Amino acid sequence: MKPNRGEQMKNRSDSIIVAALLIFSLLCSSSLAAAVRAELDRSRVIEGETITLTLLTDAAGQSLETDFSALERDFEILDRRSETQLSIVNGRQTAVIRLVLTLEPRAPGNFVIPELTFGNESTGAIRVRVDPAPELEPGAQPPVFIEMEVVPGEGPYYVHAQIGLVVRVFYQQNLTEAAISQPDPSPASVRLMQETPYQAERGGERYRVLERNYAVFPERSGELSIPPMELTGRLVERRANNVWQPAVRGRRVRVESEAMKLMIEPKPVAFSGGEWQPAREYRLTQKISTGEKLRVGEPVTRTVIIDAVGLEENMIVEPVWPELPNARIYPDQPQGITRDDGQWVLGHKEFRYAVVPEQEGDLVLPELRVEWWDTQNGEARMAVLAPYTITVQPSALVPPPAPIVAPGEPVTAVSPGVRAGPGVWRTLAFGFAALWILTLFAAWRISKGKRPEPPLNRSAESVTADSAEALARLEKACKSDDRRQARGALQDWLRTIEGNSSLLEFAASTVDPDLRKSIHALDADGFRPEGGADAPRGWDGQVLWQQFDHWRREKAADSEQNAPPLTDIYAKENRVR
Repeated sequence: MKPNRGEQMKNRSDSIIVAALLIFSLLCSSSLAAAVRAELDRSRVIEGETITLTLLTDAAGQSLETDFSALERDFEILDRRSETQLSIVNGRQTAVIRLVLTLEPRAPGNFVIPELTFGNESTGAIRVRVDPAPELEPGAQPPVFIEMEVVPGEGPYYVHAQIGLVVRVFYQQNLTEAAISQPDPSPASVRLMQETPYQAERGGERYRVLERNYAVFPERSGELSIPPMELTGRLVERRANNVWQPAVRGRRVRVESEAMKLMIEPKPVAFSGGEWQPAREYRLTQKISTGEKLRVGEPVTRTVIIDAVGLEENMIVEPVWPELPNARIYPDQPQGITRDDGQWVLGHKEFRYAVVPEQEGDLVLPELRVEWWDTQNGEARMAVLAPYTITVQPSALVPPPAPIVAPGEPVTAVSPGVRAGPGVWRTLAFGFAALWILTLFAAWRISKGKRPEPPLNRSAESVTADSAEALARLEKACKSDDRRQARGALQDWLRTIEGNSSLLEFAASTVDPDLRKSIHALDADGFRPEGGADAPRGWDGQVLWQQFDHWRREKAADSEQNAPPLTDIYAKENRVR
């Protein structure tokens, strides 16, 4: 049966109401989904503890950034992080966005976390109670404290002398996020030597201890101020009425050590040394690179070693050598290192010297003396390095000089233990005379059957192929500042021209003082280690080649002037009549 008009109108109105209700419910659900909520993990804390404030929403497009200045009036924001959680239920994907803030109350009292606005949405206010930090009972030990100690415990303390500073940090096992400042005495330099952890008991309480040893070097005399050292961390305390409690960061603790002041003494009047070197111990030793015999021109390396307790290696001063006649000294770059034994700084430094003897005899490497200040006993002391004697023999390239014989005195070779009488001398004299006459006769016979050859001219202009090649290498090495190649090429040239390769003998034979000085510098650089462009160099290749080439040309000109004149076979006086 067809419904009447009244029923149709009623059904239509019911449908409109249902549709309106559906639309309203959708709008409400979307409004609730876009809301931002605020949650607090605890509403009661102790001063120094932290609380966690979580802001969350399930609207993907909702921003959680806002102005937190009202919140920061009573709380310090220590950390903030964002989290997003995705989930799918019955095929429908939902997202929850969180902003997590770690807060620390600035003071004890009752506070309100204010409403926070996010666009058209805002959170509700949350009340928080902050109780004061517990106070220590009389005689109780604090959970964290610092001790400082100066070694030695009593002065005097001297400028530039090491002072030991021991810092001990006592803390209980429930201390987290601990950080301690570094000592900053002024004016002084500080060096951390050793860090040692261990356990100790103070006042019936068990502590962990972190001990650090520092070396302090005052830079000026007068008052030295060591400011307090500060330790910060978080102490996690368990309440007596709560066996289990959620994990928390703990309350912040901050402790300081006591400030210290020391009086630093200047260099004592009783110290008469040239360089101020205060130390607990000071020792001189040496190493020699050769035995007890040496030849002229051969180098010997003397290494002077200094070990000091209470001095860094850069504070150790090079010892002064006295005058050393008949020898040349070439110092090398010093090498050093600074270590420590956990309490005192150990400075080690080595000074190397190449000593080249210039004449035979006894070469005495001299005694070295260094005055230093004994900080343990408060007195000046002298470190002494004993001399070392080396026998220098003649150069292998130069024959020994012939013995001087008085006129008329016969020269004989007598075996050890044989005593020569008058008859022996007479027989030897007649024998040598006969041998001399026979030698002259044999030489005359040989020369009679040969044509005389012109003497070989060994001037610098008539060099052989080997000498020319050595000369070219010398020029190339000098112009490229290659001291090793230049030294070898000059030795090869001397070997082909002069018959030996001694640079010192060649320098002594030349009359040009500038050339002699350059050759000595080249010879000295031959004893230095290779070090690239930064290595010390006492010679100039360009200058050496100019001086040598000038000397060589002058020598060639002198050889031509002093040569015997050529015979003109066509001259009248030489014609055969």
